[in-house]
Amino acid sequence: MSVEVAWFEEKIIKRTLSAEEGEQLLKAFNSVSVAKDETIVKEGCASGLLYLVRSGYVGVFQEIDGQQSRLTGLGEASIIGEVSFLSGGNTTASVIASEDSTVYTIDRAAFTTLMQNCPEVVFPLFTYILLYQSNVLRKLKEDQMKMISFMAGGKK
Repeated sequence: MSVEVAWFEEKIIKRTLSAEEGEQLLKAFNSVSVAKDETIVKEGCASGLLYLVRSGYVGVFQEIDGQQSRLTGLGEASIIGEVSFLSGGNTTASVIASEDSTVYTIDRAAFTTLMQNCPEVVFPLFTYILLYQSNVLRKLKEDQMKMISFMAGGKK
């Protein structure tokens, strides 16, 4: 499966790209088919890749007290690996395909090239990453507040 510019326009960029912008996007991203139960990202490894879930569903796992614990599941338009991609550090969790899936990937060098050649595409992509992370943090805060309320004897 090849990278679909129309998918990016609808889900990420939120506008129609010019032919040149579409070409730059196609040069930057790769499409990877992932079989069910295949590991996409391994916790603690150097990656340098940003992943966008194009189709399918993946599970996010983290080793806690020597046990692999499932943190969440992610579907279409979810982002994987953004922390290590942006920081240059190691991955913080493992990601395993829960079903046959397709992910789009971009490495840091391709992202830099895209930024230089087509900043009008990178800006909405970067904004999408920031908003995605903001929503993850918001959900985390809501879950923490529910847990605190539950532990204090409040309503569920």
